Amino acid sequence: MEIEGQLNAVERQLITDAICGADKKPVVAVEVGTWLGGGSTLHILRALERNGVGHLWGVEFDQSIYDRMVASIRAAAPREAVRFTPLFGLSRKVLKRWKQEQPPNATVDFCFLDGGNNPREQIQEFELLDPMIPVGGQLMSHDAKMRKGRWLVPYVSRLDNWKSQLHDISEPGLFHAIKIAARPSLEALRAAKRQLFKQMCHPPEIAASYLPAPVCLFALRLLPRRFSRHLAEGKTSKYTA
Repeated sequence: MEIEGQLNAVERQLITDAICGADKKPVVAVEVGTWLGGGSTLHILRALERNGVGHLWGVEFDQSIYDRMVASIRAAAPREAVRFTPLFGLSRKVLKRWKQEQPPNATVDFCFLDGGNNPREQIQEFELLDPMIPVGGQLMSHDAKMRKGRWLVPYVSRLDNWKSQLHDISEPGLFHAIKIAARPSLEALRAAKRQLFKQMCHPPEIAASYLPAPVCLFALRLLPRRFSRHLAEGKTSKYTA
């Protein structure tokens, strides 16, 4: 059974290599945004199975997608499915609850962020998971060159306790970072926060943060399709520099 999924073949292989090639095999993996399961979810699970260790918790917000994803994973990858716990709901709420359920010294060895298009969500997800990621832990995110990654990619790239790389191998882009120190230097942290503040002050992002979703949707519909799509999803290098 073939499961629908995103990411191209090279991106899927990079995920596999990151997990299978890690010095310490990931024991706990967290994914935000599973979609139908055939992209990152399935390949994370296959990599964990190849390692012979590890469990994935996958967060999905869309109920219809969630139900199809769970059924597809169980039908197409029954062996790998025992390493998978699906979690339904908004990522921020789900991750907060999930963290509370973990033992005090729990770690997240690998995380993959590919949720909604709002860049604020990825930052919030990173801030929730970062304290649990040990040195040697890995972060990957998809749509790194799109609106979704406009805040996370430049923020993490400025933190000197992360070694990061943007893989320009597709239009959306794939971001990969490895934690090399427990904490960033104060100077690097300040630089990252300045960059984040600058991105948050971009007029379209201010509007998206404070206006009701129906108002934003109505405004986008008034704009030419190409421009409205650019604002909602758009790729632009100045946000990832």
